[in-house]
Amino acid sequence: MRAGVFAVLLMTGLAFSTASAWAQDQETAPPVQIPAQGQAAPAPVDPKPADSKKAAEEAEDQAMLRVIGEGVQLMRSGQPRQAIAFFDQVIATYEVRYKDNPDRLYCGSSPAEILAYMLLAASQKPTKSAHAVPNTWGAAYFFKGFSLVELKDLDAAKASLERARDLSPYNPHYLNELANIYKSEKNWPLALETYQAAKEHSAVFAQSKEKEEQVALHGIAFIYSETGKLDEAEAIYKQCLAKNPQDAYAQHELDYVTQQKAKQAQVH
Repeated sequence: MRAGVFAVLLMTGLAFSTASAWAQDQETAPPVQIPAQGQAAPAPVDPKPADSKKAAEEAEDQAMLRVIGEGVQLMRSGQPRQAIAFFDQVIATYEVRYKDNPDRLYCGSSPAEILAYMLLAASQKPTKSAHAVPNTWGAAYFFKGFSLVELKDLDAAKASLERARDLSPYNPHYLNELANIYKSEKNWPLALETYQAAKEHSAVFAQSKEKEEQVALHGIAFIYSETGKLDEAEAIYKQCLAKNPQDAYAQHELDYVTQQKAKQAQVH
């Protein structure tokens, strides 16, 4: 039997460095000054409003990391509907925080990814400033989309994954999962474009380059085979097997492509 349209969505390895984007800019707290014996302690200084706001947001970010972790645990225990409530709490927190922010907002899991988004924003029209926001926000949209796929609500899953993509447009994991949705809809042009973007960005921004590139190549080759480009599909599956001879999916699909080419040869 031909492999199905959906790639297998694995729960293992879904570890996101959700704190890294905002932790980069945290300043080291100054050392505490301990008065000498007999010396009066200095009078407490009221924190500046900006400092208080920053501290509150950092505490909130930590809380949201815990909330998203609880949601992921529910997903792993087979309770995607209950998990969505946790992801929605994270999403709502950041929607409220940034609702009046006029900048382009991006989540990045590494300094390189954040810098790439800053450059992307500078190249877009109309020109707007860019602002790096906690990666937890994009991860919440992704995990919500993942949960909705489990619940077979593909329209809602697509909307959530597209929002994750908008916040992290170079994240190959988000792109691959979104491309899976487009593929299920047989929206071949958009699925192909999205898989190709995932392949391109996996070299620089993937936490697991080989895995994300493999998923993208599988998707690209599948679309080629479905749209009659059997030679192109064959070449990609052979490329996958050259990199990983144990790639059972690529071998299965290559066998299918070979059969289709043989049938075409008989007709002609």
